[in-house]
Amino acid sequence: MKISGKEMVTFNVAHLTKAPSLRNTFANSRLNNSIVDGLESENISSLDASYVYRSPKLKARLTTYYALIKNATQISFFYAEGIFDDGAGYLNTDAFVSQTLTQLNKKNMGGEFSLEYQLNPTFKTTFSAAFGEYTYDSNPKVTLTNDAEASLENTSPVFDFGTAVLKKYKQAGMPQRAYSLGIEYRDPKYWWISANVNYLTNSYIDISPISRTEIFYKNPASGFNFPEATEERAAVLLKQEKFDPTMLLNLVGGKSWLIYGKNVGVFASINNVLNVSYKTGGYEQARNANFRQINQDVSSGTPSFGPKYFYGYGRTYFVNLYINL
Repeated sequence: MKISGKEMVTFNVAHLTKAPSLRNTFANSRLNNSIVDGLESENISSLDASYVYRSPKLKARLTTYYALIKNATQISFFYAEGIFDDGAGYLNTDAFVSQTLTQLNKKNMGGEFSLEYQLNPTFKTTFSAAFGEYTYDSNPKVTLTNDAEASLENTSPVFDFGTAVLKKYKQAGMPQRAYSLGIEYRDPKYWWISANVNYLTNSYIDISPISRTEIFYKNPASGFNFPEATEERAAVLLKQEKFDPTMLLNLVGGKSWLIYGKNVGVFASINNVLNVSYKTGGYEQARNANFRQINQDVSSGTPSFGPKYFYGYGRTYFVNLYINL
């Protein structure tokens, strides 16, 4: 919707369903053809609104959005210790399992702002900011499929672990706050250079759902809660890790020439100029599958099965030479 020649407002509304993928349909397709119980199509509803301003020198955009994802299914694989008990009729205490989450809801909401200002014919500056809240919006059902029992006849390999208390935990995989400031110079002699400073924050580790179930607190041998499993200690062990903020400096530049009627040019970039070491993501290991094991591992001071992290690249370079015939 146009307000004037320089201003415009846009609205987008969507509701769609997403059929289960093959990966999320079978609990463990490597061993059997058992289908995930209670499998449903994923429902996605979203809404966004934007205000856009454009003039010869200034361009700006302000966007707000809301998205709700319902009935998602997730499957992951890991080796767990102390998860089953022989006395309870299960095959073994340690097992390689596939973990299935169903009825998982996610909520994404936030706002974005971008601005571009032409200071003069050669200098331009840009600024952008993103502010989001990406959280789990339900307590999904958790089932585990035991690989060792999945290959046995007349044996159910699927174990119901109830629900995992994930609601209001942060989603992993992205910074939920991001800011960028840049400046660009374009010379009349066909060369240009730009610099951007990016500040990324509010990134979180991917949590272990099995550690947020009631069974996590139970001794598999007795069926009763571990005596040391207090709410205070659980709050410390299960606090979601928030990664440190990261500031990155990137440089980009280029030059072109007209040689014998052909356009020849070079493009170069240096990312992470300051060679900053930073975490891009990670996940809590689920190998310690009950409260006592994870408590002892953490209390040792040098955990054997602590979180795993992913790191971004250090300083990287890229150069591209081209000829337009």
